[in-house]
Amino acid sequence: MSEESTRPFVVRRQRWETTSFILYAGVVVFALMLLLTLGCVVVAWARDESPRGPLEAVWLSFGGMPLIFAVGLPVLLGVGFVTTAEARRESGDEDVLLMIEDDGVYLGGDRPQRLPWSDVHGICRVERRDVDGDGEETWHAHVVVLRHPDSALPKLSKNWGPSCDWPEGLLAKHLTFEELTAAVHEHAPHVAVTDRGRVLD
Repeated sequence: MSEESTRPFVVRRQRWETTSFILYAGVVVFALMLLLTLGCVVVAWARDESPRGPLEAVWLSFGGMPLIFAVGLPVLLGVGFVTTAEARRESGDEDVLLMIEDDGVYLGGDRPQRLPWSDVHGICRVERRDVDGDGEETWHAHVVVLRHPDSALPKLSKNWGPSCDWPEGLLAKHLTFEELTAAVHEHAPHVAVTDRGRVLD
């Protein structure tokens, strides 16, 4: 089998969904705040006026929310840089949502897991229901790695095995069921891929 045919199938977050992008955006916003402040001061001095008036008009508008945001943003950026650096040291898979490879399956998300094919009895797509405080229900798709054969599956789908959110959305790469099936069959032809639709647990 060629090296090309065994290349891992990887679904990553879009660049603008990563922590790094959010931090860069925060730095840009903070830089714009500094430029705005300097601009107000320079214009006031050029007119031989006190900069207090323009600065108060900018920073104390809307009940002082711009000033509060400007003061808090550097703290948030500092915490973000520290946590991002730690996450990168601990794992290089921060932006990986799903990976299918010869050795097994990697599920990203809040609790990333890597499972060898020897522990996998199947992979399926399910939709689980969420009900908000107003009783409105929405359905969210998930990728589930089955840790049990079909004959021994627990009643609740949440006990079937580890899962992650199905990669999709306005800003995310959309994963089709056909793409998942093809990737699994390429790396582990013996593993069944099924779409089990909506589950109520």
